[in-house]
Amino acid sequence: MARSPSRSEPHWPSLEEQLAAAKAIHGSKFEEFIRANQETNLLRPGEHDGDGIGVPLWLRVYYRKQHPNEPPAPAGPAGDYPEALNRIQELMQVNQDLLPNPDQWLNVSKGRTR
Repeated sequence: MARSPSRSEPHWPSLEEQLAAAKAIHGSKFEEFIRANQETNLLRPGEHDGDGIGVPLWLRVYYRKQHPNEPPAPAGPAGDYPEALNRIQELMQVNQDLLPNPDQWLNVSKGRTR
């Protein structure tokens, strides 16, 4: 029997729910990007779906991969994430091929620097 998450356990939507919410086109680089950024262990303790930050899991994880040495700051209305992430999310939804350089987006997601 599956347990439902308690209030103390962070909860995130399933990968399929995230793909649907992002309107990711099956087979797109955007879908691949979302799939490659699911490591919740990189997030600040206490982050969870519905925490009011408004940045999806996959984009938070990508940000943490880009800034591994930046200690998490106390959360404010947008958490400790730059507001520009909202615009990046919009850009990725419109440009699901992640052009002009999809490899640049995906290499960091997969742990490669170039």
